Amino acid sequence: MCRMPNRLAAKLLLVAFLAVANAGASVSLSNVAVSQREGTKLVDIFYDADNSNDDAVFVSVIVSNSTSEITDASFEGDIGNEVPEGAGLHIVWNGGADLGDELFPDLSITLQVSASGGEGMVLVPAGSNSGTDPDFGWYNLTVDAFYMDATEVTKAEWNVVAETTTTVSSGSGAGVGSSHPVQDITWVEAIKWCNARSLQDGLDACYNINNSSCNFSADGYRLPTDDEWEYAARGGMQGQRFPWGSSIAHYDANYLSEQVDYYDVSDTEGYHPDYERSSYPFTSPAGSFDPDNYGLYDMAGNVWEWCWNSIGAGKSRRGGSWASVAFYLQAGYKDDLTNVESPYTDNYYVGFRTVRNAEAGASATTNMVFDARNYTLSVVSAFGAPVPVAGATVLAWRAAVTCSVESAVNEGGTNYTCIGWTGAGSVPATGSSNAAMVVLSELASSIVWNWASDDTDLDGMDDDWETDFFGDLGQSATNDYDFDGQDNLSEYIAGTIPTNSASLFELYGEPGGEGFVVHWPGASNRTYNVYSTPDLVYINFKPLETNIAFPRSSATSAVSSAGFFRVDVSK
Repeated sequence: MCRMPNRLAAKLLLVAFLAVANAGASVSLSNVAVSQREGTKLVDIFYDADNSNDDAVFVSVIVSNSTSEITDASFEGDIGNEVPEGAGLHIVWNGGADLGDELFPDLSITLQVSASGGEGMVLVPAGSNSGTDPDFGWYNLTVDAFYMDATEVTKAEWNVVAETTTTVSSGSGAGVGSSHPVQDITWVEAIKWCNARSLQDGLDACYNINNSSCNFSADGYRLPTDDEWEYAARGGMQGQRFPWGSSIAHYDANYLSEQVDYYDVSDTEGYHPDYERSSYPFTSPAGSFDPDNYGLYDMAGNVWEWCWNSIGAGKSRRGGSWASVAFYLQAGYKDDLTNVESPYTDNYYVGFRTVRNAEAGASATTNMVFDARNYTLSVVSAFGAPVPVAGATVLAWRAAVTCSVESAVNEGGTNYTCIGWTGAGSVPATGSSNAAMVVLSELASSIVWNWASDDTDLDGMDDDWETDFFGDLGQSATNDYDFDGQDNLSEYIAGTIPTNSASLFELYGEPGGEGFVVHWPGASNRTYNVYSTPDLVYINFKPLETNIAFPRSSATSAVSSAGFFRVDVSK
């Protein structure tokens, strides 16, 4: 199950740049442009980035308002680690998916660009996070920007470093598989590995192994401090137990669900059913669950993570493990020197991840109004096949819609001509054509297609036909103007002359070379269906021939003797 990012209480149209900061950085940011894409719930972020020391940068985006923030949620494009520097870089944010169908008048979008932190690391931006934790009370965290491994160090990553150095104990570190987190790691082995990885990557080592001190100004890899770890684990959320909220289930993390805590709402109890096996440990592959808002995986559960604690021997562990109940997975819970084994003790439920100091970067903040509301266009048409179809069509802000309908149609033998439209909302009030371009700027709009028919008195006979023969529209369909036994509507359909009693729709027949031939007076734009029956005792007319189009006006029966025939005509 995917956790949705924390929902902003408030929502983009108007753009105003507040700040672009490049102070003292090897990375510069310029030409930032942010706008909502018309007709969508997407936001386009364009920018140029330059790194004087490298050809790649780390890029992140923070969207916030006065109460909360959402980071790197539904972003695509030139974002994340190892983005090639250059001009015209482009990020697309699906704001509608993250925020819902509302108007957000006060969003701030902050684009941050810094030097790349290295493969597999993400940037945790500088900032503060304070609030009241449901179980551990008030907290106040302030950190400088740093890079952090997106996942716990895997067995494969451990081996790459450990097998190329003598400073890490030979054979140390275990793992269920290469993609699982390394475990059975002591705190001392973890800091030795950090130093070895730093030297391998050409960076300055952070630790003095002899006295376990840390040089926090070095640019190499180290364990996160307690504040850094907790700040990252909270994922930009305030006052919550876990990186995603205040309840937990097995779809969130790999842990032991005993459901002794009311916020443990898992449908399955015990060890995680997907990872329990015949023997310990029951770790899951790194990154098996959704990340937090900074792009960090497994900040709760899987394996405990060694951290740096300024109290005592400088060690703590955070985050709980596959063998921990929900209480120990909370971002605010910490095992420090008073209740953790010796720095030289390892265990199959303890691993770690590393951090690095982030170089000074550049940022730009844009204030904007984001409109993720649904805009409705209602279409009404008595005839034809309008585009969009008749009914309500839901679209996005500033959607451009070409509305159209046929210029003329024939329905039930009557011709109808589109004479324009009547509009409301974003649709002009009136128009005289059968097409209209509409840009939706009002929440509710409508277009009604107007039609004129050839039969304004709705008696089934075209007005022109009535006027030609009768001089006006005064004759009804059931009248028989020429007293020939066929009413006016029947003569209109048959194509006979309603003012001439000698002009009748009648049949006559004669023997033909191949049978009996039936004739009738044909007329243009008519279709005929011919039926026959041998007698009128048991009347059972069966089709002789159907869909006969003018100018044909006869049909031949295979039976040479006369029978009884019926011809239906349609216009």
